[in-house]
Amino acid sequence: MQNLLAYPVIIWPAENGYNVLVPDFGKNGLATQGTDLDNAIYMANDLIGCMLADTTDYPEATPLDKVVIPHEAKNAITTMIPINIKEYGYQTAKTVKKIDY
Repeated sequence: MQNLLAYPVIIWPAENGYNVLVPDFGKNGLATQGTDLDNAIYMANDLIGCMLADTTDYPEATPLDKVVIPHEAKNAITTMIPINIKEYGYQTAKTVKKIDY
């Protein structure tokens, strides 16, 4: 199993923070937002982690020079967001205590 993956993201300024688009997930990409640039990168990483957490059939990452930037993404930043899917799973794992009545 490949643990370290990286996917392209498009980040651009919004009225309150930053919009984020991860084009390799969903039909038209999946979106999130962040309050500032650091938070936008964190949210992109979390979105990617959530999409990959329950699968081992990882989509192929689009090369940065092939990423299509939406018209509304003025002053966009395109970058690759790395994620260690094994570590992400450990960070988000929750322990559930079962109580028998």
